[in-house]
Amino acid sequence: MKITVYGGTNNKHYSEKEIQACADLGKFLAENHFEILTGACGGYPYYVGCGAVQAGGKVIGYTPAKDLQEHLERYKFNTDGVSDLVFNEHILPTNSENFLKRSMDMTPYSDVVVAMGGSWGTFSELLFSFFAKKKIIIVDEFKGAGEIFDTVDDFFRQRDNNPDVVNGAEIIHVKDLTALKKKLLQMVK
Repeated sequence: MKITVYGGTNNKHYSEKEIQACADLGKFLAENHFEILTGACGGYPYYVGCGAVQAGGKVIGYTPAKDLQEHLERYKFNTDGVSDLVFNEHILPTNSENFLKRSMDMTPYSDVVVAMGGSWGTFSELLFSFFAKKKIIIVDEFKGAGEIFDTVDDFFRQRDNNPDVVNGAEIIHVKDLTALKKKLLQMVK
């Protein structure tokens, strides 16, 4: 099963406890043979990726960069949280557009999307996932875009004239990472 991990990417604001919890999640995913997709940048997805890579797991990072040099120098992203990088073949005029394209490119390849905090970037990724009719798991202990996204989900669910938008998308809330692990194991049985 392929799992895309979206979430907060500001490395400066995370506690050692949060970082370790993300690394433990990555290790769990690797040990249970989940393939992980991330945006190849920082934050929660990065720490999940690091834990998975250290445990021998497969983490595919979709970078907004056109090549490794740009990934390292322009964006200043690490490579230790991924086992493979997918580069952006069609660079767009602005960084924002490159980040959005990267997210749109990876969403179709996931079976399940996990949201851990975040802000506007994560919110846009959740919208892509919603319209791609993915199973979306929001981890409630990580506050952020998931809470805003619930309002959008409620809006779509109230619109009787929009059945094709919601048909297939599923939003699941879990309390914390322990509940997330349990839910993921249930999905593969």
